[in-house]
Amino acid sequence: MKIKRLNQSYLMYSFVIFGPIVLFVMVPIIILADRDFTLLLCLIMFCIISVSLISIFGYLRLKKNIHLCKVILEAEGLKIDNVMYHTDQIELITSIGLRNAINKYYLYLIEIKMVNGKFYYFLDRPMSWTFKSPSIRLLKKHALLSSKVNDKQIDKDGFSSLYQ
Repeated sequence: MKIKRLNQSYLMYSFVIFGPIVLFVMVPIIILADRDFTLLLCLIMFCIISVSLISIFGYLRLKKNIHLCKVILEAEGLKIDNVMYHTDQIELITSIGLRNAINKYYLYLIEIKMVNGKFYYFLDRPMSWTFKSPSIRLLKKHALLSSKVNDKQIDKDGFSSLYQ
C-alpha cells in the first residue's frame, strides 16, 4: 500500500472556499473595466489583498482554536504528527462538519478518537460532488482501519463543541 497524506493545507482549503467567490467577483470587474487597464489592475489588486487578508485571519482563528495534525495513512496504521499509531490504539474515526467556524462556511474536519481518550483533528480534503469525504473513503478502503471508521457525518456548532 502506498503511503498517503490525508490532511490538506489551509492554503488549499482557502482556495476551495474563496476561489469561486473571487471568480464570481472578477467577471463583473473585467466587464466593467472596459479597456481601462489601470482600473482593472487596481480592482484585481484589491481582490487579491482582500482574499489574502480573509484567508490569513481565518487561518489565525483556526490555529488559535484547534491544533490541526499532519496525518499520513500507512499500511500498519496512521502516522499523526510523526508518531505511529497502530489500529489497536485508535477507537473511532469520524467526519465532522463544523458550522460557523470560519466566516459561516462549513469546516470539514476528521476527528480521530484514541483509546486513551485523546482526540486528533485534521482538515478534510474538498468534498466530492456527492458530498462524501475523500479521506473517509480512503480510510474505509484500508483493511485494518475500515472497522474504526464512522459512516455518518456529525454536525457541530463552533470550536467549543469539540472540547466537550
